[in-house]
Amino acid sequence: MERTRWGLVVLIFVGGLLAAAQFGKIALLLPVVAGAFDRPVTSVAFLVSVVGLMGLLLGSMAGGVAAGFGIGRTFLAGLVLGGSVSLAQALMPSLGVFVITRVVEGLAHLALVVSGPPLMAAAASDRDRPLVMGLWAVFFGTSLAISAQIFPGILASGGLPLLFALHGAALLVLAAVLWRWVPRVPMVRVSLNPVAVHRAIYGSIRSMAPGLGFVCYTFLFIAAIAFLPGALNRPALATILPVVTLTSTLAGGALCSRFAPHHVAAVGYAGTALGSVGVALGLPGAVEGCFLAMGLIPGASFAAIPAWNAAPGDRARATGAIAQLGNLGTVTGTPVFALTFAAGGMAALSLLMVTISVLGLALALWSGRRASGSVAAEVVNVP
Repeated sequence: MERTRWGLVVLIFVGGLLAAAQFGKIALLLPVVAGAFDRPVTSVAFLVSVVGLMGLLLGSMAGGVAAGFGIGRTFLAGLVLGGSVSLAQALMPSLGVFVITRVVEGLAHLALVVSGPPLMAAAASDRDRPLVMGLWAVFFGTSLAISAQIFPGILASGGLPLLFALHGAALLVLAAVLWRWVPRVPMVRVSLNPVAVHRAIYGSIRSMAPGLGFVCYTFLFIAAIAFLPGALNRPALATILPVVTLTSTLAGGALCSRFAPHHVAAVGYAGTALGSVGVALGLPGAVEGCFLAMGLIPGASFAAIPAWNAAPGDRARATGAIAQLGNLGTVTGTPVFALTFAAGGMAALSLLMVTISVLGLALALWSGRRASGSVAAEVVNVP
């Protein structure tokens, strides 16, 4: 594409913000949700994880389905399904029914996050594509920051029913606006055999590499934000660190217009490791520097999708791998951090962060070199 369709890029990004709000509307309001169902917070906390669990279990399948169904149709389907489910949640059904709606919402979320990046990549020119992918990489943190500001006012006006209704209405309105904008491609037959779908994705280094460079970041990011403010006795870090990361994530995408994505990711992991060492030594500014470097990684990982995958279907499969491996890191990071901190305190936590950073650096360089290499290196023989 010669010129970037910025209007379409912005609308797809808004869809990403609304997709992230499917997490935020529960995660940021757990005490309120618990009170609505007259349960303790501990008994409803799983409602946050349900959406991420769908990505872990079905991320690759979603990428394969989107490749066949078409990324435009998949994105629209995610908006319509997510909007309908959120309107149903506004009726405040019983907890059992609400759990079912969260499972369905997880499918809608998966449709949006798998089809959004390749859709944005297709709307961008070759020159702007790395920057556009860096923009997508900040959708989650941006959405949580906006949600934290506007949710209290909405709750004061109409409680959870109004919040869920507005969220559902926004998704459906966006679907209506995008209906004529989103490109459609001919559908192709796809296999719903999980083995075949996973083989198609993880048998191609170009599909797999962006996810391999991303998984260690997701292992570190959420868990570190959860533990470091308390471990360092600096509660303000819970707000500061995500903002620091957002800034460098945009830079990470932009840098990929000049440097290979895996090189940018490697710099991010190296900086994260050095920052973690600085945290262990108690150096001032070390934790902020650590997260500044860490932010380069998601920008580079999403920029790698179109850099190494030219066809929309291949991009959808690569995004499916990112969704699955990203959720693997998110699901495992927090409990491992908890066990490590309980066993050895801040020193052990710093060592864990250094170790995972070095592992991420190695994975990013190993997979990136092969993905950007010869066509012969594209296919990995999977038994």
